[in-house]
Amino acid sequence: MTASRSFLKGFLIGLSIFILANILAAHLLSDCGLPAVLGMGFCADDIARAGFPLIFFEEGGFAFRSIFNPPILLLDIFIGLGFAALCGFIAQRNEKRNQ
Repeated sequence: MTASRSFLKGFLIGLSIFILANILAAHLLSDCGLPAVLGMGFCADDIARAGFPLIFFEEGGFAFRSIFNPPILLLDIFIGLGFAALCGFIAQRNEKRNQ
């Protein structure tokens, strides 16, 4: 396998881990779980939160409020891409070491 293919494989694995971590965080941080984030929650005063490691979206509550922070979302995306690139470089280095 070439070095660029191993980088891409590591990058995609890192990106997948980051996306799954965001889905898990949305489920665990929201009062009624993932259905609350998707707008299908049936709790009376559920609070939906999204974002890992930084929370960029929060909506709901007994006294309703809605917060969406685009700069935090962009920072969260850059963290995810950085993590994925780091995983790609590690996979590429391990591929070169094993040859």
